[in-house]
Amino acid sequence: MWDALAAHRWYPPTSKRVTTDRYELAVTPGAPGLSWIYGLTAGDDREASRLLDEIRPSIESVGGTGARIWVTPKSQPGGLRDLLVSRGFKSGESVEVLVWDLRDDQGNPRLPSFTPLRDGEVREITTESDSNTFQDVMATIFEYGPPSVEVRAGFNRNLDQTVRQTGHSNQFLAFEGARAIGCAGLGLSGAVAMLWGAGVLPEYRGRGFYGELVNARCESATERGSEIAVVTARTGTSGPILKRHGFRVVGPIEIFEAQWSSPEGRPPSPV
Repeated sequence: MWDALAAHRWYPPTSKRVTTDRYELAVTPGAPGLSWIYGLTAGDDREASRLLDEIRPSIESVGGTGARIWVTPKSQPGGLRDLLVSRGFKSGESVEVLVWDLRDDQGNPRLPSFTPLRDGEVREITTESDSNTFQDVMATIFEYGPPSVEVRAGFNRNLDQTVRQTGHSNQFLAFEGARAIGCAGLGLSGAVAMLWGAGVLPEYRGRGFYGELVNARCESATERGSEIAVVTARTGTSGPILKRHGFRVVGPIEIFEAQWSSPEGRPPSPV
């Protein structure tokens, strides 16, 4: 499970990517909270410090002003947390890794205990039009800029290729009537289903759409052979909801963030 989690990537549509054999960066210019360091693993603190020396100018070269990184119980080196603090990173929000067993002891499919949605629907998208809608809804919920024409075209090509190869897009939209009001993503890695990117527009929360997005992805993953569903959940928002409906906690993730300059290039103002 931890290996699948470490391999998971989420790239905002507006991000620029920097990939090396030692780490990956998803940089969203002007939004340090949406610039992510992925896959950083080092043999010791000295090697990790050297990689961090490389990362900052790489991020700044494509317009990034800061970055975030996860620290999990499996992060290497073991002293990564303290190293990040010494390099100016600050501990931000904590999230929990939650799991749901997709089958009972007899191997039968089982879904979380969310009440079925009565007013609205959730469906997996397959068309370019729905893909554009998915990108717009996600940008609104997670508060980053709308994707460019070029970025949209890239996402739509990826969706078309994925649907043709697998019959699935792994992207879901929630609708009330004709209006798309929520979105969610699914990633499959062997027996593990990663649930990511779930959100509902504020005025539609508390009406069952979030739970339906969870169940739709769990059902799709089970049909394709997954055994467990894994989600990283904020301890103050989605975490309590998921735990109330049967998800169990398997470990913490601490998020560290550094902001080196403001989007205009000035040092950030003291808090």
